[in-house]
Amino acid sequence: MIKPLRPLLLLIYIAVFLAIVLTLLPPEIRIYDALTFRSFSLKSLIEKPKDTYVDISAITSQLPTADSLVTQEPATEKIDTQKTVLDTVKALNLPVESQYRLQFPEEDTTVMNNFFSALREASGNQLIRVLHYGDSQIEGDRISSYLRSRLQQRFGGCGVGLVPLLDVVGSRMSIAQYSDPEWQKLFVYSNGYKKADADSYGVMGAVFRYSSANRSAKNEYFAMKIDTIRDTSQHAIYVPRKDPGVLVSYAELKRGYPKDKQAQVLKLLYRNPQAPFQVTVQEGFDSTQHARLDTSSQFHIYSHRLKKDFDKLTLTFRGTPSPDLYAACLDCEKGVAVDNIPFRGSSGVDFTRMNKSLLGAQIKALNVRMIILQFGVNIVPYVQKDYSWYEQSLYRQLKLFKELAPNASILVIGVSDMSRRAGESYASYPNIEKIRDAQRKAAFKAGCAFWDTYVAMGGQNSMPSWVFAKPALAKHDFIHFTPKGAMIISEMLYKALIREYELYRASVSTVVQ
Repeated sequence: MIKPLRPLLLLIYIAVFLAIVLTLLPPEIRIYDALTFRSFSLKSLIEKPKDTYVDISAITSQLPTADSLVTQEPATEKIDTQKTVLDTVKALNLPVESQYRLQFPEEDTTVMNNFFSALREASGNQLIRVLHYGDSQIEGDRISSYLRSRLQQRFGGCGVGLVPLLDVVGSRMSIAQYSDPEWQKLFVYSNGYKKADADSYGVMGAVFRYSSANRSAKNEYFAMKIDTIRDTSQHAIYVPRKDPGVLVSYAELKRGYPKDKQAQVLKLLYRNPQAPFQVTVQEGFDSTQHARLDTSSQFHIYSHRLKKDFDKLTLTFRGTPSPDLYAACLDCEKGVAVDNIPFRGSSGVDFTRMNKSLLGAQIKALNVRMIILQFGVNIVPYVQKDYSWYEQSLYRQLKLFKELAPNASILVIGVSDMSRRAGESYASYPNIEKIRDAQRKAAFKAGCAFWDTYVAMGGQNSMPSWVFAKPALAKHDFIHFTPKGAMIISEMLYKALIREYELYRASVSTVVQ
């Protein structure tokens, strides 16, 4: 029979041994750059850890309200003096602190003039575009959708811009989508790249094709997930199919911004070198229009003028083999369009794999006046001492865009903070600033503007503050922003852009006088 004292003594011996080990063992042992052994300390088990995270109260106070998306900013294009524009900057509550501002190579603010001059003309008779490329940080139309709404409020425009024919993630904040299972997406980034398809990828970094559908339209339905009120979960509605072809359907989301559903024009970007095809456009549940698009090896844009505000739109394709489809597009006829183009898993160095002629033709046809590149989170987990290779790779992408879009301004958005476990708390990856610096050097070398997300959100160890904020501004993966956090980032970016735009307008007016 075991005496009760022996188990008690054994537990005491084990506790003393563990206490000695935890006292002597350092909290972190670096095995090599990509592998670190971390442990709890005796002190951390006894004492409540001090909060070493960044105070972001000044940032959270900038959380936009619904009013900021309803109230139209005055388009004060008449500028008499420098004092007037400075008053305007102050009245708009634009950021004046250096950590929120755009940065320029050798303080040359003229690198944004192509975009700013186009903004002044956007309310006229033309539509200008902003291509917002990024990794999973912008997926689901995060950041882009709010920036789009703000720019369209100020300078006109409507609609959600470019949308895919197949959305494999299906989490966009601005539009619901259903695609038949016959759709296939080939993409240039991450593990999707195939050299054999290098000449096929379009402006969204992808080409969409369908296989032949052998089905009858009789008594067949397709399901669309639609939300009923803002910020609620979605439910499925079943819509009758009127055509046996291959279908893609888009519908407004109530949680979207007001300008999203005011689209006036549907566009279809395509190339069909092998055979003609037919597309049927159905608005809502009623009117339809059929179009036969002839064989052509050249890139084309098919346009359809919508008869009413966008609520639901169904496109049905017939004809084999499939044409190369690059995007659908929901726009106004003038103003500003901002396109959300996420490259999941990409570090932003895939564009030089694409056909220059095709990409350049699409950029020109879409009247692109600003290109935003927002990448970096996929590089962070692989800690290295030197990122000069990334600087050079990113520079090659920027140089390509400068060549293909000489009338556009280019803005590089730096990597955001990311955290990993450090014992019982979280700490920034040690390579964040090296990656950010490589991005800025590439931008400046190419003559592009730069915006520092890492510093704007609080710098080192700021991501946990975003995660633990009330409401949460970042997800518990300590990488991605929540929709509310994305709104704050987008608001800071918008204000940084508008601040420079107002100063540009003042300088132009001074020259005219």
